[in-house]
Amino acid sequence: MTVQWIYRIALGLLIAGLLYWFIPNSEPNPRPLFWQLHVEKNELSILGLQLKKDQLIDVNQVLNMHPNLALFTKRQHKGEPEADMYLEAYYDDVFDEGDRIIIGLNADLALLNHIKKQAYQPELFPNNVIRIGVKDEFRQEIQLLTIRNITVIAGERINFEVFEKTFSKPEKFMHDGEGNAHLLYPKLGLDFIQPSEGLQILQFVSPDQFENKLLKPLQKNTQVPHD
Repeated sequence: MTVQWIYRIALGLLIAGLLYWFIPNSEPNPRPLFWQLHVEKNELSILGLQLKKDQLIDVNQVLNMHPNLALFTKRQHKGEPEADMYLEAYYDDVFDEGDRIIIGLNADLALLNHIKKQAYQPELFPNNVIRIGVKDEFRQEIQLLTIRNITVIAGERINFEVFEKTFSKPEKFMHDGEGNAHLLYPKLGLDFIQPSEGLQILQFVSPDQFENKLLKPLQKNTQVPHD
């Protein structure tokens, strides 16, 4: 190889390095401050999406992503009552922080049973939870379902001191016996979960459903709450 070619290759590598550092591979997409969490007159919105009113198609447009869809239920043993079913949309690696967002959907029993009967790609977990995939034939109908709840698994850690300054101190504080601290905000419909290890989780429901959907299930499986 001649000296001229060595210089050309070195120059090419230098230019490639400069392009890598100064020209981003993709447009930046930072997490909006606390996901634009806002409550007014008992109505909760996140990222401009209003629970119980906006539809899955609205979530797709806001996040500019299409989710994985699945139905979750539990394996029934003989003599046990019918297990609840939940339809969820899952968005992975949202924003530059790598958040995961799960949208619970308001679906009628007929649709849930129809998806369950298809038994598409079922998966049984050790805790007896069953995950059932959703066939494409249901997707158009599911796009029009409204948001029931939102769960955020924060890819990058949230500074809780800053969060607390913005939204005040939690009204209740509980431990679930598994090393997780639950910081409860009834007016925000929020259970802010601080695990001993792992990622922070924020569970949002409409504030008028906070007691039934978040507080009572937590009280059932943990210690007496401390105010």
